[in-house]
Amino acid sequence: MGINILQWSDDDLFGAFQQTFLVGWAPVAIFIMATAGFALLYAGMVRKKNVSHTIIIINVGWTLGFFIYYIIGFPLAYYTDGQFLGIPKWLPTIPNPLPPYLNDTGGAYGLPASPSGLGDMSLWFKMAMFCITCVAIVPGATAERDKFWGFIIAAGVITGFIYPLIEHWVWGGGWLSSGILGGYNLIDYAGSGVVHMTGGFLGLTGAIMIGPRIGKFVGKGRAPRTFFGHSIPLSVIGAWLLVFGWFGFNIGSSVATDPETINIELSWVSITTAMAMAGGLFGAAITSRGHVLTSMIGLLSGAVSICSGAALMHPIAAFIVGIVAGIITTFFYGLLEHKLKIDDALAVFPVHGACGVWGLVATGIFGVDILGAHPVYGFSTGDWLPQLGVQVLGAIGIGASIFGMGLLMFFVLKKLNLLRVSKDQELFGLDISFHKTYAYPEEEANKPFFR
Repeated sequence: MGINILQWSDDDLFGAFQQTFLVGWAPVAIFIMATAGFALLYAGMVRKKNVSHTIIIINVGWTLGFFIYYIIGFPLAYYTDGQFLGIPKWLPTIPNPLPPYLNDTGGAYGLPASPSGLGDMSLWFKMAMFCITCVAIVPGATAERDKFWGFIIAAGVITGFIYPLIEHWVWGGGWLSSGILGGYNLIDYAGSGVVHMTGGFLGLTGAIMIGPRIGKFVGKGRAPRTFFGHSIPLSVIGAWLLVFGWFGFNIGSSVATDPETINIELSWVSITTAMAMAGGLFGAAITSRGHVLTSMIGLLSGAVSICSGAALMHPIAAFIVGIVAGIITTFFYGLLEHKLKIDDALAVFPVHGACGVWGLVATGIFGVDILGAHPVYGFSTGDWLPQLGVQVLGAIGIGASIFGMGLLMFFVLKKLNLLRVSKDQELFGLDISFHKTYAYPEEEANKPFFR
């Protein structure tokens, strides 16, 4: 017997659509992004002797992150009322299967509405994807010398406390989203601040605490050496998998509360996301003499920078924001290596940290109606300077908080000898010295270790 959807009520139909949106396309696309995308991007950027280690680090992070985010992370972000931090009202995440819309209508199918007022399980699944994306960003900065067990502990701390804290501030009713800043809230539609600044600044603190790879800085002037990744094609494939996931990331940031929201929001977000990616690739390409890997990283920088204002900015403004993001990436990569002597191995801070800051600030600059912002979501000229001020304050608050918590976390791991592998392990390569395997055994097995 077939199912006749014409017999469904309007509430049933929209609830089914919202459920499909929240646990279907968007999270699945992000899941591919946070696992396969980062794994291939990072694997191609490291030397052959560290490929297996890099891939498993990315993938083991989300497994633990899923569990901890369900137990404590999501409740800390959304079941607390404090402006900065609070005790969750419920632990763990409430196992209510209804989507938010049917919770708003008092429940359905004999199931009561959730006491949290949220579509707990569907919302948890979507937000968990954002959380594991943040976790996947971090190990790129400490690549080729990080300890396996140390990162597992770090992933637990990030998913159980650091990330949910920032998430609560911005999306869960905390001080950046409760109107206490003169009635204004931080605009961070898809996580330039929550996801990317958190991951980027944690990566920076990790790189500072773990120190540079052996042989990275040489001579009296400590000039940086380039450690070429073993496969540009692999990284390019990873970058495009990330792009695929980003459309789930940004489009999936819609709460899809009603048909009007969907109809006026999603096409705008899709186009601004694509425009910023195009601008980012172009900006990085023209400032790196067309270097392939730098250009692809610029593609991702543009995507990071548009996350905050994807639903507001005019498409042309999004392209400009992307160009600036590409330029920012190449500038900060050079600054870290040549001036600050920080070995951020896979450009985590330039892409996610610096461009996350730019994304928040750019939203305050280009989200105003006189610059062609979204006719519904754009803010008025009278709100321009106050909103820009909130965006800057939010970027400072998130950046400073994450920097401090990141330094503390990695300092403790360093003191416990859980942060960095031994010199011999690093020189041999982490694939064989720790995991007892090779990513390319036919090429690696008969070569000398020290090279």
